[in-house]
Amino acid sequence: MSYEKEMMEKISRGETPEDRLDINLLKYMWDASPLSFKESYHDFFKKVSIINSFSDNEIRLFTKFLHRREFLPNEVIFKQGDSGHGFYFVFSGAVNIFANYQIQNEDQGDFILRLEKYQYFGEMGLLEEFNRRSATIVAAENTVLLGMFKPDLDQMLEIYPVLGAKFLKETALVMANRMGQLTREIVSLKKRLKEAEMKG
Repeated sequence: MSYEKEMMEKISRGETPEDRLDINLLKYMWDASPLSFKESYHDFFKKVSIINSFSDNEIRLFTKFLHRREFLPNEVIFKQGDSGHGFYFVFSGAVNIFANYQIQNEDQGDFILRLEKYQYFGEMGLLEEFNRRSATIVAAENTVLLGMFKPDLDQMLEIYPVLGAKFLKETALVMANRMGQLTREIVSLKKRLKEAEMKG
């Protein structure tokens, strides 16, 4: 079973996941201060493009709705074809994206992309009601992910509607940019294919 599927089953049973990231104000202020020598969640999110426009207090509130989970190499976060429910930030380590992933197979499937620290994935799982994952995500090494699930987003929108709306706006912009990039790539491929056909 993938991590995401396990989490959604726990949430649907009304269980409170133990990996909820809930940092009290004093600890957050210490972590965000220049005297703290380790990279804090504050520092991390200031380097993540989708969140870096948030104020310090908005980042602190945002972290209350995240889950922190450590993954071992080759551990599956979610599988292609599964229902999508979460959005993830790579806090440390890296993940690999595969199409047609087979855990028993040595080559594992078609490698698509590697995502590393400060990158994120899975936004369609938060925004699309009946989303199906288009790829399998697997931890490439020891990796820490910060995840948000649909119930967390619903709770954020209820308690902090302005923050929730700001996050949704940034997420929608990311999706629009990715769709624009995909469209440009399709147009370019069609053009090259047409040129190749004319030469042949």
